[in-house]
Amino acid sequence: MSNDKVRIEEKILTDVKAMFDGLSSEVTLHMFTKKDHCLLCNETLSLAEQVSNQSEKVILDHCECDVTSDKAQDWKIERHPAIAIESASIKGLIRFYGIPSGYEFSSFIESIRMAGANGEPELDPEVIEEVKKIDKPVHLQVFVTPTCPYCPRAVLTAFKFAFLNDNITADCVEATEFQELSMKYRVQGVPKTIINEDFDVVGAVPEKMLLEKVMNAISEES
Repeated sequence: MSNDKVRIEEKILTDVKAMFDGLSSEVTLHMFTKKDHCLLCNETLSLAEQVSNQSEKVILDHCECDVTSDKAQDWKIERHPAIAIESASIKGLIRFYGIPSGYEFSSFIESIRMAGANGEPELDPEVIEEVKKIDKPVHLQVFVTPTCPYCPRAVLTAFKFAFLNDNITADCVEATEFQELSMKYRVQGVPKTIINEDFDVVGAVPEKMLLEKVMNAISEES
């Protein structure tokens, strides 16, 4: 690895370690970087290494590989840097595209905590029941920036949906790192959640509203 390292404060790492002490099961961070032309790949790897070092139950699986590699295709990785989170409790696919820094560091840590906990994520029981019933592919892309205090709520709501249903893929996308994507989806403010390419939600909306938007998108596509 190069010298492009992120140095997380010791106090923050101590807090992370305390949170991870409550993990019930292993969580694997599938980290994807490549050697050339990869903005913040080394910094993202450095951050993931320091986080994974806080618990024996958090395993870092690093693949320095192109998106055409078998490993990347297994996790449907389309760009770098990327982190896919795996655990026995996650039904769908959860990925971070770009470095989870600033306010998104809390999303990253909370995602690992949820993945390593027993039971279902904290959502309204009615929402859980309806999310589990979704039988068509749903792709949620939550565009964020590190300085947005409202973005973690939107990210975690999308991730909770993916926790519950293997038809759901949820991505946290750092908008400034992937400007072409931001332009494609006309991201002018964050958080903005894209649902299956053609539908969107602006803001950190309540879980019931996100569910309603998802169900409307599925209905429109049918």
